Amino acid sequence: MPLREHRDLLPHSALSRIAYVRRSSMASRLTAGHARRLIHLVLVVLLALGAGALWYFIVGSQGSEAAPRGEKVAVFLGDSYTQGVGAGSPEARWASVVAATEGWREVNLGRGGTGYLATAGAEGCGQPYCPNYLQTLPDVLSAAPDVVVVAGGQNDLAAFGSEPAVVVAQIDATFRALRTALPWVTIIAVGPSSPGEAGESTRALDAEVRRGAEAADAVYVSLLDPPAITKDMVLPDGAHVGDAGHAAIAGRVLDALD
Repeated sequence: MPLREHRDLLPHSALSRIAYVRRSSMASRLTAGHARRLIHLVLVVLLALGAGALWYFIVGSQGSEAAPRGEKVAVFLGDSYTQGVGAGSPEARWASVVAATEGWREVNLGRGGTGYLATAGAEGCGQPYCPNYLQTLPDVLSAAPDVVVVAGGQNDLAAFGSEPAVVVAQIDATFRALRTALPWVTIIAVGPSSPGEAGESTRALDAEVRRGAEAADAVYVSLLDPPAITKDMVLPDGAHVGDAGHAAIAGRVLDALD
């Protein structure tokens, strides 16, 4: 005899127990389904991005400041050139010139001494430890960017000379992780620089950065063909450029974006 036809014949306590069992059964099914979906999501994130990106999905997005509506956020990931070393003011560094010209809100993650593989310490970046580009991915993601500019590579030249396969693998992993995590954004890669004509090793590294970037559907900007930086732009430290050099790099990037 169907229960719904004889509810009045059952004691109230029995009805309560039946309702509890039915609710518990439904809750178990919902909980199990939700758990399966959650596990699937976690596995996808771990496989695609690694533990660093998982950290972003848990806490990283809570710390980013939203840009005004219609304004694009551009993250600049790079070395001391991107950081602005040598420029007369923050506004004169090449990354800031590009951002201002394009109307982007700049998030500058340039750190001296770093690269695709290279990390740095106090001497290079002024901090106890500065991560390489791939290790900086959580910071890139937390900015919720529309554009990501990855620049540099000259700090990897020493390692590229001794262990080229390791550097190439890191280049590929960096662009692959960015594209996987941010499939909708514009990625711009700016290659390594050299004052005047570049040597064989710099040209070989430039070719590998170009290959890795283009495999991730990134716009590639070479600073070598023709040379964007001339010797008269280099500062007395022999490593960095002044305002003229920053303006030259900015001009090369902006030309590529036209």
